Amino acid sequence: MLDDLGSLFGDGITGKLPRYANKITLKNISPGMKLWGVVAEVNEKDLVISLPGGLRGLVRAADALDSVLSNEVENNEGNFLTNIFCTGQLVSCIVLQLDDDKKETGKRKIWLSLRLSLLHKSFTLDAVQEGMVLTAYVKSIEDHGYILHFGLSSFMGFLPKDDEESRDIKVRTGQFLQGVVRRIDKTRKVVYLSSNPDTVSKCVTKDLKGISIDLLIPGMLVNTSVRSILENGVMLSFLTYFTGTVDMFHLQNQFPTKDWKDDYNQNKKINARILFIDPSTRAVGLTLNPHLVHNKAPPSHVNIGEIYDQSKVIRVDRGLGLLLDIPSKPVSTPAYVYISDVAEEEVRKLEKKFKEGSQVRVRIHGFRHLEGLATGILKASAFEGQVFTHSDVKPGMVIRAKVIALDSFSAIVQFPGGVKALCPIRHMSEFEIAKPGKKFKVGAELVFRVLGCKSKRITVTHKKTLVKSKLGIISSYADATEGFITHGWITKIEKHGCFVRFYNGVQGFAPRSELGLGPGYDPSSMYHVGQVIKCRVTSSNPASRRINLSFQMKPVRVSEDDLVKLGSIVSGLIDRLTPSAVVIQVNSKAHLKGTISNEHLADNHESAALLKSVLKPGYKFDQLLVLDIEGNNILLSAKYSLTSLAEQLPSDISQIHPNSVVHGYVCNLIETGCFVRFLGRLTGFSPRSKSTDDYKADLSGAFYVGQSVRSNILDVNSETARITLSLKQSSCSSTDASFIQEFFLLEEKIAKLQSSDSDGSELKWVEGFNVGSVIEGKIGEAKDIGVVVSFDKYNDVLGFVTHYQLGGLTLETGSIVQAAVLDVAKAERLVDLSLKPEFVDKSQEESSKGQIQKKKRKREASKDLEVHQTVNAVVEIVKEHYLVLAIPEYNYAIGYASKADYNTQKFPQKQFVNGQRVIATVMALPSPTTSGRLLLLLNSISEVTETSSSKRAKKKSSYSVGSLVSAEVTEIMPLELRLKFGIGFRGRVHVTEVNDDNVLENPFGNFKIGQTITARVVGKANQKGYLWDLSIKPTMLAGTGETGVNSTNDECNFSAGQLVTGYVYKMDTEWAWLTISRHVKAQLYILDSAREPNELQQFQERFKVGKAVSGHVLNVNKDKKLLRLVRHPLGALSIRNVHGEDKRTGESDNNISGESVTTHIHEGDILGGRISKILPGVGGLLVQIGPHIFGRVHFTELKDTWESDPLSGYYEGQFVKCKVLEISHSVKGTIHIDLSLRLSLDGMLPNNPSELGSDEDSTSKRVEKIEDLYPNMAIQGYVKNTIPKGCFILLSRKLDAKILLSNLSDGYIDDPKKEFPIGKLVAGRLDCAMSQSFQMITLITSKLNTEQGKRLQQRY
Repeated sequence: MLDDLGSLFGDGITGKLPRYANKITLKNISPGMKLWGVVAEVNEKDLVISLPGGLRGLVRAADALDSVLSNEVENNEGNFLTNIFCTGQLVSCIVLQLDDDKKETGKRKIWLSLRLSLLHKSFTLDAVQEGMVLTAYVKSIEDHGYILHFGLSSFMGFLPKDDEESRDIKVRTGQFLQGVVRRIDKTRKVVYLSSNPDTVSKCVTKDLKGISIDLLIPGMLVNTSVRSILENGVMLSFLTYFTGTVDMFHLQNQFPTKDWKDDYNQNKKINARILFIDPSTRAVGLTLNPHLVHNKAPPSHVNIGEIYDQSKVIRVDRGLGLLLDIPSKPVSTPAYVYISDVAEEEVRKLEKKFKEGSQVRVRIHGFRHLEGLATGILKASAFEGQVFTHSDVKPGMVIRAKVIALDSFSAIVQFPGGVKALCPIRHMSEFEIAKPGKKFKVGAELVFRVLGCKSKRITVTHKKTLVKSKLGIISSYADATEGFITHGWITKIEKHGCFVRFYNGVQGFAPRSELGLGPGYDPSSMYHVGQVIKCRVTSSNPASRRINLSFQMKPVRVSEDDLVKLGSIVSGLIDRLTPSAVVIQVNSKAHLKGTISNEHLADNHESAALLKSVLKPGYKFDQLLVLDIEGNNILLSAKYSLTSLAEQLPSDISQIHPNSVVHGYVCNLIETGCFVRFLGRLTGFSPRSKSTDDYKADLSGAFYVGQSVRSNILDVNSETARITLSLKQSSCSSTDASFIQEFFLLEEKIAKLQSSDSDGSELKWVEGFNVGSVIEGKIGEAKDIGVVVSFDKYNDVLGFVTHYQLGGLTLETGSIVQAAVLDVAKAERLVDLSLKPEFVDKSQEESSKGQIQKKKRKREASKDLEVHQTVNAVVEIVKEHYLVLAIPEYNYAIGYASKADYNTQKFPQKQFVNGQRVIATVMALPSPTTSGRLLLLLNSISEVTETSSSKRAKKKSSYSVGSLVSAEVTEIMPLELRLKFGIGFRGRVHVTEVNDDNVLENPFGNFKIGQTITARVVGKANQKGYLWDLSIKPTMLAGTGETGVNSTNDECNFSAGQLVTGYVYKMDTEWAWLTISRHVKAQLYILDSAREPNELQQFQERFKVGKAVSGHVLNVNKDKKLLRLVRHPLGALSIRNVHGEDKRTGESDNNISGESVTTHIHEGDILGGRISKILPGVGGLLVQIGPHIFGRVHFTELKDTWESDPLSGYYEGQFVKCKVLEISHSVKGTIHIDLSLRLSLDGMLPNNPSELGSDEDSTSKRVEKIEDLYPNMAIQGYVKNTIPKGCFILLSRKLDAKILLSNLSDGYIDDPKKEFPIGKLVAGRLDCAMSQSFQMITLITSKLNTEQGKRLQQRY
């Protein structure tokens, strides 16, 4: 047990031995402890581990495996824990942390990890010995065996399949395997294992020199010897350096009597396994349990809750409890009863009440899986309770329980048998409460009813109606049979019904028609969430987990003759108005009532709201569509789009066919799409991608519930009863003027309702203002947007003339004018007028000409408009919802067209201006059904439509490559112009399709959004949603059809050296990417973009996206349609390299191998470069001049002047301007490029070559040939190498000189290498040329005269 301080003791004890064995409890367990345990439960997200001392720990799924394996295992298998772990499996674990249980005081949660990387943290390959037992993961399964992972990266393991014990093993990736080390391959760092279970169980850990406590792993089998006997166990020594204790529950005999100490003599040898290790106190616990010693978990032969009448008392522990022998089958099971569970009253002297050998009646209370020990209870109350384990709990069970914990959201209650349950706050009372009631106090005993018991989580309710209900319960979907009446509780209330919850999470739905509500009543006004409700099952489908309910206990029956039919047209009077609907008394024999929701009063949302404001009880609706029938309540619609097409609306899925357009209304909006309903409950779904032409549009901002829509049927699946729709305007646009027609009919109806209080004569004024007629008026007040006109005959009617309709006239207040009527707003009593001659004169001519010659009448008649005729029209007035249009070709006839459509009511409307020309189609001639107006349907502004006088409307335009279209600019981007044309077509003009030569710096600079341009189709969209390719090149527009397009086909016909121009579309640190045409791209390397270092430094700033850039073609990749460009002219090129690829080379030198792209580089070329490497000594510089091309700058070519440190000022990565001196080819095929950085060379000065000076000293020149040398010539160079006999000097990149030791100085030189280090600048005179073949010369530094030496030193 514990010492007096309650802490663990370790093997560092000195002096007096402890009295009690170490025992792990909730008080002394700490993070870092290593424990042996057995898997008690395998859940989806965690494992429950039975630990020593009856403790239980939890392992999260993430801590069950190391990350190197967890990702692989999770990807292959969903619930991987159940696949690689099983109950009864022994595991070694380490304590991660301890959390206080928030629900119960005094309880702590123990969080464990099974990761081998933590358990094997101190292991190295040197610590692994043959014969040692190791645990590993199966990392992968191979043909010849299993690759194992020990949680460490330093070594791996392998278990071959060829040995007999490994053939029949069934393993999975990630599974734990134990094996005996057979061989160690230290070279490959592989440990070979054998997994024979018998061998593994018998392998004893060897005594290793210097073994530390960190290498001890729970479950290790060790040889021990008895060191001393303790009060409650035995102290053992093992592995030379360690001691450990065994408590009473882990002795060899599972039924130890009071004389158990006689079995353990001093120094007795015995095998034991490590039970736990505490590194902080160095305490070690051991077990002698025979099952555990054989590496197997003790079996369980008893079940919790079982009662055994003849259990034998084996030992009585004073003040602690009883050890019993349970007569289980097939073998007995030890059980322990703690003193608190012995009797109801307190027992002070246990040994007097119970004698060893006596028999008692016991109930199994729990089971310790690791020890194989049951825990029991002898209390009489324990035998009476109906609930003792989770398995005893059944849904609907009524039971008394005690409140043991309470917070603001829930209560923990405990049944008499000890099982705990949760009571949420919403189930603490019949009514909704914010905090627990007064009777919910810790210790209070209350009556509850079990709601659910899944995954050992039990929930209960204290709602009075549920607890006392005598009705049957629904705890599964199979329990819900038609007509079954039960109690449930409301969890959610919607407009269309209520969701009701039953036991075990079963849920049903009661539609609005079954709630017992009258027409117009809102469900939330009658019911509330959490309310217990009595309901009846009307239908159920267990397979689809659906239950339909009714709050009416008896179904209402109505004669079939009295019922109205779905989809029929009825009439009715307004009974009353509610905030959300209009209640109608339907004209039928059954005297049924129906409701029209506010959204169903009209197709136009604003018109519906305006109509609702003027409606009153008693008003009669003549045309109402029966949308749905819910019991005695009928859902009606007054929408013109639905009532006028009642016979075509589908009520069954068999009536719907793909590729048809059907009217309906939006019944619900979710994030992923729209639900559209037709008749009854027939509903289709439009996915988000199919709801609008703009896939980025927010659906909640594009549609509203109840909105009239036209839906294009995409797919009908009769098996799943699913209908897929599209609401895109491009595929669902109107083909008639019904949308605007309803608007004008409603306007007239609203005007009549507003004047219904009088005798109805108020609307007679409209007869004097026929559209197109001329009326006399007086000019009144002038406004910012026009002039007000009054009429003598109609004092309460106002006229208005916009500035555009003044016709250029200047009017004085009070003057009398003749004005033509363009529009009449009957509800507002407002008339729109025009003073333009084309309207006023036309009306006067028609009224004065009377009877004219038949020939002329015949000619005028041929000009009459007909339905479906396409016309050119001019916008005269822009109203909020519609346009007033004039048709010049037909004597300026006045027509009206809607700005919006059914599906675009909430979309931002296209802006129109007065005088704008549009194309429209005649849809309805003036008649009473159109309120006397000519109704038109606007075509898309960008549709190419020829005005036709044909009698039938032309079909929707179809475009092909070569078609000439009129398009509207919708967006201007750096590299393309976005446009729309036709009906729903969208296109783009690539930046290279604006000008013939790509010479414009800002090709889109003269374009504006909304501008209409003419373009030719050069590429067709290959999929829905893709853009058409258009061109506005002058040559393309001048061509005809396919001829012009064919000339621009991207065949990638470019030749080397050709000058091309493109636009930058992408930049990175090394490359600029250009677009030459729609399909041909080009790349320009940074070093090919300029010669001057400052320009190379500003590469990113010089080449912005959209910038026009010209360059010469270096090579062509026809497969990829990719060009490589350089900015400077190429000169003569070898054709064989035009289509070549860059050959890569290392940066070790400046040799380029093979047929490279260096053919564009010539001797004398001035190039831009970048210092790649500063070579050591006098090696000079390695300079990059291409993506994979490098040249070398000789040490003497770094500066023009002879300087002591020519490398000063240069650094790696620096941009430089260089000149190609020589290109040489080796026998091996490599190319050597010599460069120079000297500014004195031709072409190297940035601007003015005269800056160098004409009087350049001859000593700054480089001697390239030995023939240019002569005796006694003054010369300078750099020390290349120093040897005992003298020095070698660099005179130029091709000439070296030699100075003998005797000529280095007039005096004696003790250390030539020190006096003449590599790279030192020296000056001397030429003595003689020794060897022309070796180009070696001899200098005499001492023979320079004093005056020359001083001059050289001052200059250099």
